[in-house]
Amino acid sequence: MRIKISHETSFAYDQPLRSLLQVLRVMPRDHEGQVIVSWRIDASVDGRLRSIEDAFGNRVHHFQADGPFDGYTLRVHGVVETLDMTGFVRGAAEPLPLDVYRRDTGLTQPDETMQLLARKLVRSSGNTLEQLHGLMDTIHSDMKLEDGLPEGQRRACDAFAARKGTTRDLAHIFCGCAHAMGNPARFVEGYVAGDAPAGKNALRHAWAEAWVKGYGWIGFDPSVNLCPTEAHIRVAVGLDQADTTPIRLSRVGGGGEKTSATLTVQPVEQ
Repeated sequence: MRIKISHETSFAYDQPLRSLLQVLRVMPRDHEGQVIVSWRIDASVDGRLRSIEDAFGNRVHHFQADGPFDGYTLRVHGVVETLDMTGFVRGAAEPLPLDVYRRDTGLTQPDETMQLLARKLVRSSGNTLEQLHGLMDTIHSDMKLEDGLPEGQRRACDAFAARKGTTRDLAHIFCGCAHAMGNPARFVEGYVAGDAPAGKNALRHAWAEAWVKGYGWIGFDPSVNLCPTEAHIRVAVGLDQADTTPIRLSRVGGGGEKTSATLTVQPVEQ
């Protein structure tokens, strides 16, 4: 499938901005399931853009600009060719050892209820892959999916107790329970073509990946109860959403800030 992504974010300030630094995780990387056909990052103000790779192998851009200016718009446009890998992740950058992805964070740490679910799933089958599919099924059936990806961060245990959450929350729950089951797991953010279950207000979709002996990394999307398909575009991975945030901003001046954003992710003709 060939998918076109158009993502624009506008920033407006009460007072002139003297300088800014944006850390951007908005560009996918090639692997066996996706190939970048074209990708462009533009801003409405003059600045300097440089590209690096972070510790997780994500493509990261740093955008710096000097003011004064009262606002600006960041534009991301690209085309990605995808292939349905039935959830398998092959050929992706893997700079870190596997044990890193056994770690819990403040957002994924399982409480006793989540650990109880993990123990129940482990007892239900000796097959790790079946256990992880069972985990995805349970999260999908027990959790109400909330619209959008709101600002701020919510712990997996809090969302699990409330029985509702965003796609990010569901991915955090999956990672925490998978760790409790003894499996390496990580958080993933990206785009989904078509009617993304994250809701109309969501700018990114989230899911999880777990490592299974004999298979490698496999994606699990609890929000749709499926392994990622050719409609999923994988952008960034990490231990939780703090490692995959699309836009992180540091600025001098500006006073109050208002933002607005639009996103279009749609299949295009070959």
